[in-house]
Amino acid sequence: AFADVDVAIEAVVESLEVKRAIFAEMEKACTKDGAVLCSNTSTLDIDAIAAGVQDTANRSRVAGAHFFSPANVMKLLEVVHGSESSAATVARLMGLGKQLKKVPVLAGSCFGFIGNRMLEGYGQEAGYLVEEGCSPQEVDAALFEFGMAMGFFAMSDLAGTDVGLLVRKEKPPALHTPPGRRYPAILDTVPSLGFF
Repeated sequence: AFADVDVAIEAVVESLEVKRAIFAEMEKACTKDGAVLCSNTSTLDIDAIAAGVQDTANRSRVAGAHFFSPANVMKLLEVVHGSESSAATVARLMGLGKQLKKVPVLAGSCFGFIGNRMLEGYGQEAGYLVEEGCSPQEVDAALFEFGMAMGFFAMSDLAGTDVGLLVRKEKPPALHTPPGRRYPAILDTVPSLGFF
């Protein structure tokens, strides 16, 4: 069923192990010459995901296509190139983004790419404010008044707080909170208790 597709995009849980397994299957199923194999990952290393592709020549077909939540509303599409992504792969994804009436932006493979890299900083600050006595609704109202389309906590609820927890668990050790600075525990406590 996938032999003739031009582009295949996985959108499974933010787990490197799971994504690599999916990519091994995508490589077998998507056999059309030049078919692009994409991940909708929001933070994971594209090269690490591409390692699931067994034939190293096929790694040039791997890239990221990160749609922001909710994908039917949000215009931004991060096209993430890995170290082995071909120019043709990137061009096809940029063209697909325009065809879908998105705003495609090209990003290198780094933790969080563009949007979630920025989100990390103000998300931590939002967590601190709640731990210091503000309600999530007060924090979101301030962000909305500032001009954001949605507050941090409303966005987290929409995407699923469990997604944020998985992202933080998969975060490379070098990017963890620096010594002497605490991480707002509330961001992990809520999903750990089963509130998604």
